[in-house]
Amino acid sequence: MQLHHVQQAPTTVPRYVAPTTLDEALHLFAQHGAEARAVAGGTDLLVELDRGAHAGIELLIDLSRIDGLDRIAVDDGWVHIGALVTHSQVVESQACRDHVLPLAQACLEIGSPQLRNRATVAGNVITASPANDTISALLALGADVHIASATARRTVSIREFITGFRATVLAPDELVTGFSVRALTADQRGIFVKAGLRRAQAISVVHLTAIVTLDDGVVTDAVLTLGSVAPTVVSVAGLGERLGGRRLDEAAIADAVSAANDTAAPIDDLRASAEYRSSLLATMVARALQTLADDRQAAQWPQDAPLL
Repeated sequence: MQLHHVQQAPTTVPRYVAPTTLDEALHLFAQHGAEARAVAGGTDLLVELDRGAHAGIELLIDLSRIDGLDRIAVDDGWVHIGALVTHSQVVESQACRDHVLPLAQACLEIGSPQLRNRATVAGNVITASPANDTISALLALGADVHIASATARRTVSIREFITGFRATVLAPDELVTGFSVRALTADQRGIFVKAGLRRAQAISVVHLTAIVTLDDGVVTDAVLTLGSVAPTVVSVAGLGERLGGRRLDEAAIADAVSAANDTAAPIDDLRASAEYRSSLLATMVARALQTLADDRQAAQWPQDAPLL
């Protein structure tokens, strides 16, 4: 008989280390592989260990003392975000608000101020749940993921990084060291939208990111990514062609809604039925695109975002 997670004994990890350099951390992962887990904010991992998940872990490697991984920088049309950057840092960053607004909006919707101060963007992505808010923003923004091991470095698109439900290409001896996120250009508008069962500290029932490129009000490209409506966060294929050459009027928005519903494959779960998710998705897509048409994508940003 399968025990409920609250009935299971917690996973006890016998060893903990806190390396001070990236090379030292990578050497530890090369030695211990799947028996080691990285800890940054720990807001997902520690809860899972308490529920008895991840049997066989012998070592926790705390990355928080490694210098340089907690920085945000802008360079040549890209925003670079280190693996230790927290959601609060993104919310607080003027560069992120100016250049990658959907990501800042997604980070603001995660958890509580206390959790956002600990939890990292990297952790949210590596967990790879379709309900994780930052993934739709990063996917729509065309983010790259930087990965390192003791012997190699590689960069993959976030589309390639996530391979399935809570699954990624990350090997046991590899670490995510950061992200490069393509900055929105002057002719682009983007927005992240989330619906949950309460106004704060809620797992997404549906979330999405919409980005449109406009030339004098006419769409030249469009991207729409959807979360919590499929096993992974998904992109609406061909939306740029479908809306290209058109204004974001009622008919164009209705076509985008139809395309989104064709892409989504929601399920029934504790948070919502598939039917409700489909209905909610249609409303959210329509409102998001109308907000972009009105150039009001930043209108709901709080004057004083809650930070600690």
